[in-house]
Amino acid sequence: MSSSSRRVLVVGLAVLGVLCLAAAAILKWVVVPNQARVPSDESTTRQFDGTAKVLLNPQALNTGDLQSALLVNTPVAATRTVKTLATSGDTAQMQDSRTLTTTSGQTVGQTQASYAVDRKTLEATSDHPSDWQVTAAQGLTVSWPIGADKKDYTGWVQETQTTTPLKYLREETKNGLTTYVYEANAEAAPVKDPQVLQALPTALPVSTLEALSAVLPLTPELKSQLAALLPQVTQPVPLSYTYEAQTTYWVEPRTGLVVDVQRAETRKAGLSVQGRTIAAVLPVFDVAVAYTSASAGEAASDAKDKKDTLDLADTTLPLILLIVGILLILAAVVLFLLTRTARKGTLLTLFA
Repeated sequence: MSSSSRRVLVVGLAVLGVLCLAAAAILKWVVVPNQARVPSDESTTRQFDGTAKVLLNPQALNTGDLQSALLVNTPVAATRTVKTLATSGDTAQMQDSRTLTTTSGQTVGQTQASYAVDRKTLEATSDHPSDWQVTAAQGLTVSWPIGADKKDYTGWVQETQTTTPLKYLREETKNGLTTYVYEANAEAAPVKDPQVLQALPTALPVSTLEALSAVLPLTPELKSQLAALLPQVTQPVPLSYTYEAQTTYWVEPRTGLVVDVQRAETRKAGLSVQGRTIAAVLPVFDVAVAYTSASAGEAASDAKDKKDTLDLADTTLPLILLIVGILLILAAVVLFLLTRTARKGTLLTLFA
């Protein structure tokens, strides 16, 4: 190989090495951060099943069908869909839709809310386009951050328009994945979500309350109290409602995806009788649900695929490019030194 050819090869190896190092840096610090955020086409649906210990059916109650108005120990199914409606830079408008049905397919609960969230931290944000119609929430609303930590977070409770601590409990293997387990205990608070309140009666006739109190799981003391008070009332009894929930989440930390959920929710009605408010006495919604086995498997698969993609772009490919780049530069240096040594040997021969 001629000296000029060697020089071209040295330059070529050096340039390729530098390009590999630059590509590793771009992939690590530019491409991956852009990938590690809520995509603009996000749309995830999860199915739940469980049991309603007590469930007031508003539709049946409104029609006077008291036999169907109260469901006890009834299997139920739920669906939750979270999708991206719009994005603006680092902010996404996310829609959270939830539906609860009986095994016969009758819808007994349905809500929909939109939030503006940071596309990486998933925290609710007020920095969003003015034309977005979103709830002024705080904390986490639809999921966990991409890169969740072993720490407590703050979560949003849409039904009461309040926040609750999301406490980190432990690390646990779930559906073949290492997950972080978090727990939320939303304490009883007044229901404020207009969608929920619209579906609940604001008052009930005394006869209806007497019929319901006879079959609801009330303490003997409370049944006696109502039996004494209700016959003295002639007007419909005003109602108010509280909501509380206990939820456990299993989160794949690399992606922030929830791979399983167990939730127990309770709504109770308070009565105002003769100017006296008896708070949160009638359970009208006591439902426990969890991911179906199919949804849990699908969630684990989604988390694994996304984690593998992030790991490939964040670790594997940059490392390969780094090694290749260093080897190419070393090869260029070695070839350059060998070329110089060969030239010196030739000059010494000429002058010998």
